[in-house]
Amino acid sequence: MRYLIPLLISVSCQLAAQKDPAAKEILDRVAAKTKQYQSIQADFSLVVVDHKEDIKNTSNGSIIIKGDKYKVSTAGTTVFYDGKTMWTYVETDNEVTITEPGSQEDDFLSNPAMIFTWYNRDFKYQYRGETKIDGIDVHEIDLFPKNLNQPYSRIKLFIAKKTEQLAIISSIGKDGIDYSVFLNNFIPDKYVADDVFVFDTSKHKKVTVIDMRGL
Repeated sequence: MRYLIPLLISVSCQLAAQKDPAAKEILDRVAAKTKQYQSIQADFSLVVVDHKEDIKNTSNGSIIIKGDKYKVSTAGTTVFYDGKTMWTYVETDNEVTITEPGSQEDDFLSNPAMIFTWYNRDFKYQYRGETKIDGIDVHEIDLFPKNLNQPYSRIKLFIAKKTEQLAIISSIGKDGIDYSVFLNNFIPDKYVADDVFVFDTSKHKKVTVIDMRGL
């Protein structure tokens, strides 16, 4: 019974989320606004909560997005992606791994540049209403993956009502581990050169290069 009740709740939520015009209206509006930006820069806090072990970890970083390109910097690690090639640089090891992610990896967890292009394709959605977070009025929207083999049961979005900008995105894991990204210091339309999204080996002496392309 303890497994049946959560399953029934999950199924009923997904059925209700199939056609939610309130959620779609907000998501479409935010997506259209976001796509108009030439670039997006923001700082973020990543909060990981392991409910099984009762552990909570927080780390900080920054992100730059321009079209299908992005650069994500966290403590000791920076990921560069120019739309085709990805460089993952680990500062403590002075090591960079080069890959070419395939289209099958094009979801928001692996590609932050798709933050507002995947919701129509990969999810059903449901508007949960308005709430306040840190004194800010936000819309709360739940996304349910169409692919039930995903490692998460749903994604929660919190969108600032006044600015219509994404404030928090949370992944509710089936394994009891939740990931939440809190965005702040949001800066749109700042000029960003394309070479920002490419790892320059000449600027890192004696860097170890692990090229996984074609393997």
